Amino acid sequence: MNRLKGLSCYLSGPIDFQKDRGAGWRDMITPFLEKMEVKVLNPLRPPFYGASKIPEKRIKMDDMLKNNQFEELHQEMKELVHMDLRAVDLSSFIICNYDSNIHMCGTYEEIFAGNKSVKPVLLVHKKPRNELSSWMYGRFPPSSFFADWDELKIYLRNINSCSSYKFTEADNKRWLFLDGENMY
Repeated sequence: MNRLKGLSCYLSGPIDFQKDRGAGWRDMITPFLEKMEVKVLNPLRPPFYGASKIPEKRIKMDDMLKNNQFEELHQEMKELVHMDLRAVDLSSFIICNYDSNIHMCGTYEEIFAGNKSVKPVLLVHKKPRNELSSWMYGRFPPSSFFADWDELKIYLRNINSCSSYKFTEADNKRWLFLDGENMY
């Protein structure tokens, strides 16, 4: 069975304050998801018309920030925020590279928006689980947190195949799969 086929996944995680703008982990997980025929929504490569100029806009916005051009930055950034949150809306599930050492405003808004929509939000957090903010446990079930990328991949393979995987109560509340035979 290929339960994830045709679903879309938004890749949430810090971009600001990252040397590679968060590209490394996104480039690593994308082929894995595409092999399962998941459509990847990557904020570094937004799928929307007119979004091809994002890298140039980012450079321009970095300069605005350095030069204290806050009103201009606000106007430019609104478009990116809109695209990212629209991609969250369109996603079936979210994978988040959750790094509590990095200030990540947009990431929090994205994962809380996904959570509010009762989407599966899967968070890779490389620190021990007892170093997570207790607020995160108030918003996400413990089964949403993964110690590393390999653990997340095993989980997704199990969800995808469903052959012997036992869904947790949290899984059953979040993962909804269309039954193609009963759609029409």
